[in-house]
Amino acid sequence: MLWRTLNADGCEWEVGVISSEEEEIIEFRPKEATRPPRRLAIPKGALETMDDAALKAAFTKARPIGGDFYGRPGKRMPDMNP
Repeated sequence: MLWRTLNADGCEWEVGVISSEEEEIIEFRPKEATRPPRRLAIPKGALETMDDAALKAAFTKARPIGGDFYGRPGKRMPDMNP
């Protein structure tokens, strides 16, 4: 599957499905790796029917991967780093 692209939050993101069981997990990856990826669970097959506005709405709901003990994005928990 080709990854779609989205311009949001000041950079360009690649969007694609990384897991597909009962729901799909879509991942937003920044092209220049300047920010952590974001993930969101959506109904199966929904990504193919999303237009740009729906994709941008999904981006705003998606949360960055990783966080500290308080749920703040960008800081990894010490037990998650090798």
